[in-house]
Amino acid sequence: MFDTQVQSGSSSNERRKFPRYPVMERVKLAVEDESAGETIGIGEAADISLGGLRVRYLPKNTAVRAGDKLGLLLIDEEQALSLHGEVVHHGSSDSFGVEFRNLSPTEQQEIDQLLKRLHL
Repeated sequence: MFDTQVQSGSSSNERRKFPRYPVMERVKLAVEDESAGETIGIGEAADISLGGLRVRYLPKNTAVRAGDKLGLLLIDEEQALSLHGEVVHHGSSDSFGVEFRNLSPTEQQEIDQLLKRLHL
């Protein structure tokens, strides 16, 4: 499995359980507000870890709030992966952070494979 340990040189203030990896290739995200049952739009993943990701360039970015439950479809050249998450912070006017929720072992493996493909 991909190295999921927080790097030993990381700051003691690091809140993440898993290291983040920048997404150099385009990974599109179809985003749905699960509580409202409506599509929010297509954005991009800025970085990703086994614990979550940062969404950017989503047209309806301002409609997303911390605590919103989202359905995410990650799409790259080789894979489409359906996940569920919760918005944990709104970092800037064009991005927000999502923590994955209720990942199955299969979903964890698929994220792990995506990380390997993007960073090896």
